[in-house]
Amino acid sequence: MNSKSVADVIGSAVASLDSRIADVKRDKSLLKSAKIQKRLTQLVAPLLYILGGLSNIRIEVYCGKPVVYVSMFSIDSFKQDELVNALGYLTEITEKDNGKITTEDWAVAVNRDFRFETEEWRVCVHAYVKDDSPTCRKIAVGTEVIERTKYEIVCD
Repeated sequence: MNSKSVADVIGSAVASLDSRIADVKRDKSLLKSAKIQKRLTQLVAPLLYILGGLSNIRIEVYCGKPVVYVSMFSIDSFKQDELVNALGYLTEITEKDNGKITTEDWAVAVNRDFRFETEEWRVCVHAYVKDDSPTCRKIAVGTEVIERTKYEIVCD
């Protein structure tokens, strides 16, 4: 049996916090760098203008790279002008920076995620169509049955 002392357990907790603090300081330093601030300003300023008050925008650091998250709720459709214009803008700059563009649908929520990624940055646009949209809706296309093993605990 491996026995730890209270000091070992507390020391492990302190080391974990030290690691998290170091990560936050690294991320803060990245976001404060003049080069990254300039690039983020070039990315985000046009988005703020294009989207107006239709979205929430936040910036985080993930895996050492700035990520801009754009969330749009209760839009009329995926063809809404503000979304189309933002996607056009992001497509243009992503292609210019030799980046990658992907999309993923979440039909249950009538949500489509658009991801634009380059070596320097990533932008994720999460677009949610309102429930009563006349042009977009979810439709049942079938059913699926997932077989899962069911367990119970038995102790002797």
